[in-house]
Amino acid sequence: MSLYTTNILSNKYIVALLNSNILFDYYREFINCSVNVQINDIKQLPIIIPTKGLASSIELLADKAIKKKQESANANLESIEVETEDLIKILYSIE
Repeated sequence: MSLYTTNILSNKYIVALLNSNILFDYYREFINCSVNVQINDIKQLPIIIPTKGLASSIELLADKAIKKKQESANANLESIEVETEDLIKILYSIE
């Protein structure tokens, strides 16, 4: 299934996945180890369709990160990033 043909996944969910260390590490290890990112490489990433609850939790964290950055460009997002990574690990059954 292509991400272009589905409206199941929100943009915030997809952005959270694409910014995660888990997908970054997967990308570097299995798809392309160079610094250049190609659209066809991105299409090879394993995007999991989550449960509604998990998707909602990830989207809420994305909203929190966006709000913090809007309030202050220098805002520290480390705690939000850790929470997001933990949820994505659950999503991909890692650890």
